[in-house]
Amino acid sequence: MKGQESRADFAWLTDIYHAGNFAEVVRESSKAIASGDSSFQYYYLRALSEIQLGRTDSAIRTLRVTRRLYPENGTVKRLLAGQLFEAGAYPEAGEYYESFAREDSGNVEAWLKLARIASIRQQYDRVIPLLHKLLSMDSANLGGLVLLGETLTRMNDTTAVAVYEKAYGLFPGNQQVAHALANWHIQLGRPGNAVPLCEQVLEADSTNIRFFKLLGFATYKMGDYSGSADHFRKAIALGDSTAFSFKYAGIAQYLNVSFPGAIHYLTVASGLDSTDAEVHFFLGASLGSTTRKSEAMFHLEKAMELMRPDPAVIARIYSEQGNIMRLEMEYEKAYALYRKAWQADTTDPMAIYYMASIQDNSLHRSREAMADYSLFLRELDRMPADALKKNRQIPSIREIVEDRIELLREELFFRDSPE
Repeated sequence: MKGQESRADFAWLTDIYHAGNFAEVVRESSKAIASGDSSFQYYYLRALSEIQLGRTDSAIRTLRVTRRLYPENGTVKRLLAGQLFEAGAYPEAGEYYESFAREDSGNVEAWLKLARIASIRQQYDRVIPLLHKLLSMDSANLGGLVLLGETLTRMNDTTAVAVYEKAYGLFPGNQQVAHALANWHIQLGRPGNAVPLCEQVLEADSTNIRFFKLLGFATYKMGDYSGSADHFRKAIALGDSTAFSFKYAGIAQYLNVSFPGAIHYLTVASGLDSTDAEVHFFLGASLGSTTRKSEAMFHLEKAMELMRPDPAVIARIYSEQGNIMRLEMEYEKAYALYRKAWQADTTDPMAIYYMASIQDNSLHRSREAMADYSLFLRELDRMPADALKKNRQIPSIREIVEDRIELLREELFFRDSPE
């Protein structure tokens, strides 16, 4: 009987299988095999049941034995290949799928599995031609389109957008495709295009944390800070506990001039990820609007330690610290911090204006104020025209400074004149 089909009626065992009693099928078929019955149906139904139960290793062992007993059975060969793929035995699984493709060049599943194996093994130069072969046979194959989009994304190839757009057009309800396409629109500076994709998903799945986060980030990029904060709050309320959501909920609140909310979310974000310089910066800037000045200084200093040495950002941090010290009436410290801001980024002379203002209005040092005001005007004259246009306050500030210099000259003249 070994290696041959028995004439036993297997309808009863098949009925148990279709009833979903997979563990019972495994027990009954194992008993029969242990008794010496090598009928195909016992091995086949046991393997199918082991697969249904998620027992991949057991299924592979059963299918290997079945292959030795029934080497010509194509169904067993395909099942074994699939289980080897699920188990991560990619070299052996790949050999099977190579043979399937050789036997039938129109075998779409074989080409897709070979492409997936190549992708997992990071053989991206193989993935593209394999997928082109697949899609030439089945241009609407969702698995192939998604994998092609993923591969192009890894290669930072913007043609991934066209692939995802095609997939989305064919399968608009697919969240994986919608998320990938929306992400690309944000990366390419088109966050407005991501919004309807997210909203469509959320209409059908109103508790989808992933898409609330993506919608929050898209609206953040669009400058809708109130809407962005609202979307991130919804994600958090649904159970999201990632540093990303707390970070952008907080930054959006800060940019919307809602400092208490910003402090709340950014404090949580800093606890989740203490190495994020942006979180520390915006938390420090938010705390600077309260009486918690020492905490604000701590977080701004932390941001300085963590961030890359971008002169403009370092200057911004020193300026924020200068603002805090000025509010605390620590004018000498504020002046020193504004000087550091100017030394860090000499393309923006606003720090010099703040230095002069402190000398003039807070420390009442007219000569020193005049020197700083004059330096401010000289630096303005050296600034490129396009840079001047970016700061709309410059013309009015220039007028204020010019008027103030004239007044200071008069004050100094009368002060220095002999009686």
